[in-house]
Amino acid sequence: MHFTTAIVAMFSTLVLADFHHNCGCDIRGSYRVDVSQATCQLWSTNQPNCHFDGYSCVDKGIGRGIDGAPWEKTCKEAWQIDFGGNPDDAKGHCWH
Repeated sequence: MHFTTAIVAMFSTLVLADFHHNCGCDIRGSYRVDVSQATCQLWSTNQPNCHFDGYSCVDKGIGRGIDGAPWEKTCKEAWQIDFGGNPDDAKGHCWH
């Protein structure tokens, strides 16, 4: 019983480990507010609790957050679609 509880607790931690309250986008290693804003607009079409605060995309609700891997994919999409850039140049940048 204790083993099962430990496994469930460990799995819960792993699932939530990738969620952050603030995310933005780096292009070729430099943070870009304009790309971060475009990404947040695209992201918020499916995640209505998010908003752009002038610097990053924010979702600070309890039990919520921005998943880093899909966020990075969305950075790449926004960079390519909105700015005509090479998606390989874009990286997601998340914190908190």
